[in-house]
Amino acid sequence: MPYRGTPSTDVNDAIRLHIGDLSTSTGTEIFSDGEIDYFAAGHSNAELAASAAVKSMIGTSRARSLVGVISKQVGDLKLDYGGAGISEILTAKAKQLRMLGVRSVKPYAGGISDSDKKAAEADTDRVKPHFRIGQFDHPGIGINSTSTF
Repeated sequence: MPYRGTPSTDVNDAIRLHIGDLSTSTGTEIFSDGEIDYFAAGHSNAELAASAAVKSMIGTSRARSLVGVISKQVGDLKLDYGGAGISEILTAKAKQLRMLGVRSVKPYAGGISDSDKKAAEADTDRVKPHFRIGQFDHPGIGINSTSTF
């Protein structure tokens, strides 16, 4: 199915928008619907799926359709992006999309406040820590002389 112009509500359109597969007529798309669905199913967001799609194109005959301008000439100066240049362009685009995809990931340190610690400890699905304070203290020696095994 071609690009429908609804990337905010359709994941396939979001992926197509990120990679530049904006054909609006059936049969002229760079990726088929099955291929777009494959990338969408294997990744958590549209940016990471688009990055994987771009990486899959490196070294294929369809890569030229993603790059756009292959060569440009102005007067005597001619720039040719054939061969290895296409791979470099697609690799950079895939990296850029990957960075956009992981930008939405937010690390969680946990235990920042007392209420946060209590909520984490009360969670029944929480994995118990392997270590605890005083675990390696010897009874009757040192600061924690009352600790036992």
